[in-house]
Amino acid sequence: MMSTTRSGHRAASAAVLIVGGGALAAASWVGGDHGLAIGLVVFYVIVAGGAFWWAGRDGDVAAIMRVGGDERQRGIDRDATAIAGVAVSIAAITGAIVQTARDLDPGPYGVMCMVGGVSYSVSLVIIRRRR
Repeated sequence: MMSTTRSGHRAASAAVLIVGGGALAAASWVGGDHGLAIGLVVFYVIVAGGAFWWAGRDGDVAAIMRVGGDERQRGIDRDATAIAGVAVSIAAITGAIVQTARDLDPGPYGVMCMVGGVSYSVSLVIIRRRR
């Protein structure tokens, strides 16, 4: 039987969920929706527990969740992140077009497009110089 080493930080994904969920719950609380805030805390604690459990298992996704894994698993993570970025970019561009057609202001979709475009341009320059 082949044994695999589980390297990485098992709590990494759980910590991201707790911090992000905590920020969202705090914003909901400050916004006056206390029931939603409490529900978000419960939800994110449960989901973070699930992520922590899943990251302790074997497999590609578990290794990625531990922020570990081999080169192939990191490649899977990189490719999935790139595909997700393209999907979000398409959604932002579509939202900006629709929003502009409605009232001539791209609104938050325009901000998302700007952030995506600027971050891509800066990343392209930095990565090109490193290689």
